Amino acid sequence: MFRRARPDDAVDVALATFMACERVDMQALASQLGVSPATLYRWFGSRSRLLDQVCGRVAEQFADVALAASQGEGDERVCDFARQTMVASAAARPVRSFVEREQQVALRLLLRRDSAVHRVLTERTLELMAETRGGETPPFVEDATHLIVQVATGMIWATFLVGDEPDPDTAVEIIRMVLRSLPGG
Repeated sequence: MFRRARPDDAVDVALATFMACERVDMQALASQLGVSPATLYRWFGSRSRLLDQVCGRVAEQFADVALAASQGEGDERVCDFARQTMVASAAARPVRSFVEREQQVALRLLLRRDSAVHRVLTERTLELMAETRGGETPPFVEDATHLIVQVATGMIWATFLVGDEPDPDTAVEIIRMVLRSLPGG
């Protein structure tokens, strides 16, 4: 006997579709899972919320690889983490395809402060800053971290959307300035 599909299964199948550079279609996804489209909407509320979870998982993958590979000491390691995350995401064909195909939805999910992408990148950056700065981070450092993530995502994806190639080095210089403005920076 087969088990019934669950919300995590929907995210897994949607992620596979996304990574294949294909549009995530709720009707097709429901069919693949053997559930009704109404079930998907009950689970996620909207296609955008499902895509938010998919983008969050993609961000986790990029951030985990960048975190493990980041080099340098202190704030320079934070800058290297940001650079590696930006370069990897900007080069990722599935993400580029998503931005090209669904500009408004993609930018909302990549740039909004309440998105899964922003949450994941903020959490990883805060973890790294706590590690490189020796301890817990005060609230104003959290605000600076949100700014760092907004600079990184905005300078990559807004730039790409207007037809220019992203410039991670300029974003890193801005991030470096933000980090210098913090105590101990």
